[in-house]
Amino acid sequence: MPNNPSLSTFINNLQTQAQTLDNWELNESIEQMRSTYYYMLSFLVKGVEDPNAKQLGQQLWTQAQATGQRIRRIKYLKEKPNSRYSIALLTLRSDSELGNLLMRLEVPCEPAELEDCMVKLFRRIWTSDQWQNGDYEVAMQMLDSGQVPPKAKAVLISAVVLALMEFFDERKLTLLLDAYLNEDNEVSQRALVGIVLSLRKDHELLNYYPEITSRLNILSDDEAFTQYIYTILMQLQISTMTDKITSKMREDIMPNIVKGSRMMKQRMGLVELGNKLSENGENPEWLPTTDSDDSKAEEKVREMVEMQLEGEDIYMATFAMMKGYRFFGEMAHWFYPFTDDDIALQNMQQNFGSKSGDFMRALLAGSPFCNSDKYSLCLLTSTLEQQGFESIAAQVEAQMSDLDQDELNEALSKSINRKKKLKEYSRHFIFDLYRFFYIYGFRSEFYNPFADGKKNIFSPESIPALPSLTENKPLLLEHAEFLMRKGYYEQALSEFLLYMQTEEHTAELFQKIGFCYQKTEQWAEAQKYYERADSIKADSKWTLSHLGRVCIMQGDYATAQDCYEQICQMEPENVGYLLRWAECLKETGQTADAIDILHKANYLEPDSQKVRRLLGTCLILNKEYEKSLSFLDTPLARGMAYIIGGNPTKAYAQLKKAYSELNSPTTFAQNFNEEAQPYYKAAILTPQVAELYFDAVLFNV
Repeated sequence: MPNNPSLSTFINNLQTQAQTLDNWELNESIEQMRSTYYYMLSFLVKGVEDPNAKQLGQQLWTQAQATGQRIRRIKYLKEKPNSRYSIALLTLRSDSELGNLLMRLEVPCEPAELEDCMVKLFRRIWTSDQWQNGDYEVAMQMLDSGQVPPKAKAVLISAVVLALMEFFDERKLTLLLDAYLNEDNEVSQRALVGIVLSLRKDHELLNYYPEITSRLNILSDDEAFTQYIYTILMQLQISTMTDKITSKMREDIMPNIVKGSRMMKQRMGLVELGNKLSENGENPEWLPTTDSDDSKAEEKVREMVEMQLEGEDIYMATFAMMKGYRFFGEMAHWFYPFTDDDIALQNMQQNFGSKSGDFMRALLAGSPFCNSDKYSLCLLTSTLEQQGFESIAAQVEAQMSDLDQDELNEALSKSINRKKKLKEYSRHFIFDLYRFFYIYGFRSEFYNPFADGKKNIFSPESIPALPSLTENKPLLLEHAEFLMRKGYYEQALSEFLLYMQTEEHTAELFQKIGFCYQKTEQWAEAQKYYERADSIKADSKWTLSHLGRVCIMQGDYATAQDCYEQICQMEPENVGYLLRWAECLKETGQTADAIDILHKANYLEPDSQKVRRLLGTCLILNKEYEKSLSFLDTPLARGMAYIIGGNPTKAYAQLKKAYSELNSPTTFAQNFNEEAQPYYKAAILTPQVAELYFDAVLFNV
């Protein structure tokens, strides 16, 4: 147990807080804790051995922490009486007690009555105090009952997850651990998401709950459980990138698709394209493209499919505008699993009859949209005329166009029987949560786990209650590589180093560690690991290229020169590598050798401005001023050549021309200084001389 604060201090703090709340039951509970602990300590100092002392101390800590959560909740209700939480609690009546709801849900009922039960169920659980054993048992009966509709079970789990985001509760978390084992995949995967969010949010409290720790240890022995947790972590982290994905969709992908929309009707559907891309893991960038609007649109569709296959939320922007319907004014509705018998969909079904059935079948069988987005789409279509409905329905159904009728029926059957891929359930629930925390009208009243996840990565290290995550080295490596692909280099580096402690060291591992160090601008460490990779697997162009780059960043041009020389022996006509080799030779004073290499590069790519510029600079350094002029294509560069070559008149004319083109003293000063740096370093031009020419231009002499 933590020694600071002590249990006595913690109990005293609870008592001080409780005295301001005018709650006799709470004060009595704290006084009982205080009294129990007093007698336990008195036995200790009297030398009376109590074999149950350790267990009793643990129980008191657990009770004290639960009481602390109760106090937080009571203070919240007192200080924020107009919050959604407080208002929802006030609306509850006796008919919404869990036992009463269980009896109502086990009897077949009309859609309107089921709707009433589910809303009350959500509110009752979301706003509930610390659960007692009776609450937990009734909730478990609901989950185990064959008469309670699956939709109500999913709502129950969602409410528990939202309740745990408000206040930690041992019994609610225990319910999620039990629900993970439920045969209903919707229930199981929603529970798993809730487990991850709760363990991450309240990991410091779990030291006080040994029964939870024990349950987690048992579950951790199951390889599948650990794999699922990693899947959830990656899905949650991807969701924190949704704002970037939304910007890309709005500013890049969709405009290009719209430009090429003429041909899109004639091309393969998203499902078929997605299947083709995933068959052999082809990179979409390998596919040929042209500059036409049609091919650009195809390229962007491929990119969108790739994003979707990665589990990225590409529809957030589209459906964010459709969350203004009254349906979403009820908090529970954000977490309804989509079904075709929901009372909210009656208008659409009445307006469009059998055609709405085909539309619903497509949504149920294979739509990529999450639950709340499906409701949004149906609510939108219910407000449209026949033509508008048919247009939207055709687009959704087109995604299933590569399935024949038998396959469509099979897909629908699997959906109803809840046998879709597990990660689809968890991903869609996460998308529903994300939309709630970012779009719901009263979102500012809630703790947002996704906002926190943008800074503190959803990683195995963020859940210390599950040490099995970091002990599973293959999954740890996979997660580190995932973070690296997504640009979270610092956290990826931490996981690579953790993996390296016990696993075999390979060149590939050292490359990845070096790459993460490079991306976090830790050049010396990056160099060390690239060198270790090179020692295991020599002559890797990738390793040598990156090693050369980090050496340049540290000013170690001699080592970088060796790297690029080796690469150029393997690729003698690669102009990029020739250019970097020449740059290193220039920096180490081997100007003549650099000129020879640059002449070769210029022969291979005569139009390369970078090659010509560096060649001109090297010729100046080698005192070949006249030759340099044929390679220097800017007035500023030519002006430097004339200064160093001793032709002040032409130097001034070129510099004045450069100043006129730039039309900004600040820009001219910056460019002038950058152009002069190689010559300052080589000591063939002094700042004092350069300054005279600079001032002459500014004074327009």
